[in-house]
Amino acid sequence: MNETLDVLGAPMIVKSAGDVAMFLADHPVPPGYFVPPHRHDGDDELLFVVDGELTLIGEAGEAKAGPGTAATFVRGSLHGFRNDTDRTVRLVVAATPGVQAAEMFRHFDRAGRETGRPLEPGEIVAIAGQYGVSFG
Repeated sequence: MNETLDVLGAPMIVKSAGDVAMFLADHPVPPGYFVPPHRHDGDDELLFVVDGELTLIGEAGEAKAGPGTAATFVRGSLHGFRNDTDRTVRLVVAATPGVQAAEMFRHFDRAGRETGRPLEPGEIVAIAGQYGVSFG
């Protein structure tokens, strides 16, 4: 399975969703891209930096993560990330069981195509909330 989604301005190439008990995607993260701190109520998540450097945001604050770094976030824990560099970072995203994550990312893609513009923060929060994700 290869399904490419536009997740709020960044591509996400879905490698597995629905056919196994895990969501897995290659996520090229462009410079300046920011995923605000949030919590999943139904998924555990692993972020693996393949190439480049991300700023990871968690309960304890911020930390730089370079190639080979794996960060795990159990459901309910606060996490986010930001690309503070001038180059695209290659990130692998895995979520278990991943059903909520897969459907949320697909919803972001559909909503962006339907509106023909970047989604507003309130729209993002409303969509995420439908899949058990809260910000802050």
